Amino acid sequence: MKTALPISVIISVLLFSGCAMLQRTELIRRQHVRDEANRYAAGNWLQRLEAVKEIVKFYGPEKNTLIIGTLLVALNDPYTSIRIEALKGLARCRDQDTHAVIRKIAADDEENPDVRWYALRALRVFKDPADIDVFVKGLQSKDWIIREVSIKGLCVMDDATIKKNLIPYIIKGINDPETSVTITTLRWLKTKDEKFYTAIVDKFNTCNEYNYSMLKACLIALKGYKLDEKTKQKIINLLVHPNIRIRILALRVLKKDQMLSVLGNG
Repeated sequence: MKTALPISVIISVLLFSGCAMLQRTELIRRQHVRDEANRYAAGNWLQRLEAVKEIVKFYGPEKNTLIIGTLLVALNDPYTSIRIEALKGLARCRDQDTHAVIRKIAADDEENPDVRWYALRALRVFKDPADIDVFVKGLQSKDWIIREVSIKGLCVMDDATIKKNLIPYIIKGINDPETSVTITTLRWLKTKDEKFYTAIVDKFNTCNEYNYSMLKACLIALKGYKLDEKTKQKIINLLVHPNIRIRILALRVLKKDQMLSVLGNG
């Protein structure tokens, strides 16, 4: 007759097996990191590019010094594609130790707008008010794609920071001469403020019914505001717009306005 093992023994065995498996997985991860770091150090430009793409996949909860170090070295690679891939990897890692390096590239790399664009995008993930000056500088660029990524960096700041320091810059984004920058600003802006409302409504009222992209962006930005009567009537008219997405967005804005009216009366 077989004797059943005590439950405590079974649990111990399972725990031991689990720990051993985790240790093996971690050893394999670290070996992959070493392999990719060596491939970057010794490879041609294509091998270096692949190494930078692969090494970031092995970023773990700890022991990432070699990953970060390889990506930082790759930021000075003579090939633009490798520098860009390194910035994309650093954005995924969100390692605070790389913040200052990314910030410098985002602020100073005027000669290579592609690299600067990725640096600004990477900088955005930190959501640090100390980077506001870099994004504001980007808004002054003649290149609209730099302005577009810079306005995203401002819009992800917390509400208090935006209301205290950034209202004029974000309104500038709403009124940017490049339509893509305006639409991006409207879609990314989550903070509510009466000055923003005025700027959004001005843009909405000058938008014709065939400018689908701008109409959608304005409706997204207007959701959550208590509407004035003129704006409300124009949104009501959009309930029969030929574009179904615009009809849905208009309905959502009106429903939110109604909810705010009920709460206000309460």
